[in-house]
This record gives sequence, C-alpha cells and structure tokens, in this order.
Amino acid sequence: MAYIVMAPMYKTMTSGKVDKYTVRKGDKVKKGMSVAEIVAEGYFTLLSEVDGVIMEFYVEEGEYVEVGTPLIEIKEALRDV
Repeated sequence: MAYIVMAPMYKTMTSGKVDKYTVRKGDKVKKGMSVAEIVAEGYFTLLSEVDGVIMEFYVEEGEYVEVGTPLIEIKEALRDV
C-alpha cells in the first residue's frame, strides 16, 4: 500500500484544507493525476505520486490537517518486471 499525504504546496505551508476529492474509492489513478483540491493561502491541486487504486480516505472533505498527514490509501499497481 501507498499513501498520498498532505504535501506542502509552497515552502512555508504547515497545514491545509481538503476542499474536495477529485477521485472516489475504487478509482484507478495514474502518477500525476489530480486526487484532491487543497486550500491553503490559495487553491491547489494535489497529484498522485503513484499508479494504483483508491482504497480508503482518511480525511473528510472540509477538514484541515497538518502537512504530512495521510489523506488517501492506494493499492499500488504491479509494475512490469
């Protein structure tokens, strides 16, 4: 499993609000795909850092959390060897 965390959208960001998720449980995502809209001294798009399937959400829409907080659990796609 992999986790998408609240990433800093700018150098001094310490927390942010999950305004809305752009994916749902069971959705397939690719690296670089939008997974959430974040509000923190501006409006930002949080991108997936892995390919996989959305398994679980740990933070509700509208909730403020610290940078580094896990937001989404992803079952990573198997890579071709």
